[in-house]
Amino acid sequence: MNLSWPNLLTDPNVSDCTTLSSFTSEASLLAGPNLQPFLKAFYFAGAKARGRKVRFTARGVLSSTGTPTYLFKARLGTTAGDSYLAGTVIGTTAALTTGSGVSNEQWELLLDVTCRTPGIGTGAATLCVSGWLSSPGLAAPYRYAVQPSTPPQATWTVTIDAGLTQYLNLTATCSASNASNAITCKEWEFLGLN
Repeated sequence: MNLSWPNLLTDPNVSDCTTLSSFTSEASLLAGPNLQPFLKAFYFAGAKARGRKVRFTARGVLSSTGTPTYLFKARLGTTAGDSYLAGTVIGTTAALTTGSGVSNEQWELLLDVTCRTPGIGTGAATLCVSGWLSSPGLAAPYRYAVQPSTPPQATWTVTIDAGLTQYLNLTATCSASNASNAITCKEWEFLGLN
């Protein structure tokens, strides 16, 4: 077994990302002055890529008035930029109901991505993806699954072209537009685990 220390795949953020508020359309939680996390071309290509694992972790705060829902999505796409909201959904939550009158409650999202089948070309690389999102600002049970399609699902795989650089974007959608319905990503890290 080849063991190694986790390593940063891209520089971590150096300041808070842009706060989302009064929004009901999907918007990036990673917007602002930070670099966008990405996987270099060929990261999941070649025989040695089978079993290669990365972990994306993001943390921040959320607030709400009433009990709106937040829907989180993680995407990999070949176009750089936090305004690019297309690409392959590698992780999504269900629409998660918040508590009433929540103010700056911490949230944390963890997403593990493992290469099952390396490959170059459209849909040639198969990735297994799973994770969770938790926050005391959400309705009980406070911790929810993150999977490639709305949980719960038996299938945890997605496909990408590992021959191209893949940019990661984390987004949120709120069910009600109000200035008090706000969410901010405070920090994130993108690690290679092996």
